[in-house]
Amino acid sequence: MNATGKRVEFLARAIVNRLEDRGVVEFVDAEVGILAVIKTLGDDFAAVAAIERAARQKLGPRAGETQIENEMRRIAAEKGTIL
Repeated sequence: MNATGKRVEFLARAIVNRLEDRGVVEFVDAEVGILAVIKTLGDDFAAVAAIERAARQKLGPRAGETQIENEMRRIAAEKGTIL
């Protein structure tokens, strides 16, 4: 597993632990919950990366970070995605 994968797993474990500690959910097997959160985070990160690629492609290589962020927000709004 690469460094990003380790960070996602760590984040997933923290989320599951927090949800269980607060009594929001109770997993019979915490590993199943962690895998579900890892999958969800992976899907969400992939969606954000796709939106960023689309924004960069539309604006070109000379676009500044603020322009990219604004275009990402516009694209996300069109798709009904919250960034």
